[in-house]
Amino acid sequence: MMNVLPGDIEHGASLLEHCKFYVSRAYLELEHGDLQAADRWIEEYRRCRRELDELLRRKREHDQLAELIATLQERGINITAIIRKGNE
Repeated sequence: MMNVLPGDIEHGASLLEHCKFYVSRAYLELEHGDLQAADRWIEEYRRCRRELDELLRRKREHDQLAELIATLQERGINITAIIRKGNE
């Protein structure tokens, strides 16, 4: 299972499958000696991989924020009060 946000699981799984498909197509094109076609499939892979990397980045940021909030709460800092105050 990928380390993405719960709302991104389906999209992340789809992106991963697309990445696999693009790499396999690039390999087939290389086997047939068509370097330009292989390059096009690799570009598609890279585009898809960037989207997948973005989902992974968002999850890391979410986890870091959750960890920070937990640390602040352990120290007795009421983060919700600070957020409300900042939104006034």
